[in-house]
Amino acid sequence: MEVETQLDAPVKNIYLRQLKEYEATKRLSADERKGLREWVSDRNSVYSNPFHVYGGDGKLVDYISACRHCVKEHKAKLRKELKEYELSIAGLTDKERDDLRKWVLSGTSLYDNPCHMVEDDGRTPLDFIEAIRTCGELREEYQKPMPEAAG
Repeated sequence: MEVETQLDAPVKNIYLRQLKEYEATKRLSADERKGLREWVSDRNSVYSNPFHVYGGDGKLVDYISACRHCVKEHKAKLRKELKEYELSIAGLTDKERDDLRKWVLSGTSLYDNPCHMVEDDGRTPLDFIEAIRTCGELREEYQKPMPEAAG
């Protein structure tokens, strides 16, 4: 159990006041608000961030600006990977392409899959298209009629 020191209460009050003022002036999504409140509840200033993101003036940017910057960078990276992948994969159907794009645009890597299928090593996820194709093959295999047992 943490023991609150005499210094902790005033610092915490300053951070909570900053939070209240910040929330009153910014439009935040529910997820942003939740993340910001958790950050502040851990005795961090609204005007700091855990990602070491700095503005053009060389100063640390606030938590929400840093989060938005990181999300923007992540989405740009995913779009670049998607473009390169689409050029490299053989026989990509229109449906596979549409499903892949939806998957990636939702913020998920194409090197992961919704089926939680993995390589033979048991750790490395199959990429999205490989997993979808494998699921399709398995579905077709199990929809075939069972052979009659000899007897």
